[in-house]
Parts: sequence; structure tokens; C-alpha cells
Amino acid sequence: MTRMLSFVCGALMLCACAPDDTDAFDTGIAPGAVIIDVRTPEEFTSGHYPGAINIPYDRIVEGLSARSIPHDTALVLYCRSGNRSGRALVTLKAAGFSQLQNAGDLTTLLAVHHQSMSTPTDEGT
Repeated sequence: MTRMLSFVCGALMLCACAPDDTDAFDTGIAPGAVIIDVRTPEEFTSGHYPGAINIPYDRIVEGLSARSIPHDTALVLYCRSGNRSGRALVTLKAAGFSQLQNAGDLTTLLAVHHQSMSTPTDEGT
């Protein structure tokens, strides 16, 4: 219950900020953090946070292992609504990952950081 309450409070705090009130969030993504879109590959291709990698939430541990990402790496997770990224966070915590942040939904994450959605063609892939 406490974990769920913390998740809900964190999501509400993220959504309650005005788009130009970014001080808390600019420092919230640690330099060198890996930003992970946990949506499907099709959703990712339609648009994602600049520089994010795609690992669907139901394959998150395997995806990080395949990329040799250490358990102490800062990871920022997001999806469409915050639900799948919340599930991925719980899975990663159980697997021993320690620096985890559920950034919630893509739209809010983009607005908070004044970013535009990126697509594979924007990135030259």
C-alpha cells in the first residue's frame, strides 16, 4: 500500500507542475541517466523522448542485460500513462536495480523538459 501511495503521489506531483516550472525536473534526470521508453516498438517508432531507448516493460530486465547496463545505472522510465513504467520500476527494483525513476507519461515528460517528440527519422535511423 505504501509503495502504491508513493507512486500515486509522485505521479500527481509530476502532473501538477506547470510546463515552465522545471527546476525540480531538470535536476530529476541525472546526467548520464539512461532514459527508457517501456512502450511497444510500434509506439516508440511513432514518437519518443529524444535519446530514449526502447525496451518494452515486459522485457525490461532482459533488455537491460542484453545492453550490459549495470544495476547501479540511473534509469528514467516512461510510457503512455505511467502504468507500464510503474510496473517496470517494480520489476527492476526486485531484480536489484537501485537508481530508478518513473517519469510517468511521455507527454508530460516532454512538456516538463521543453522537448519535442523524436522519431527514428529525426535521429537518422
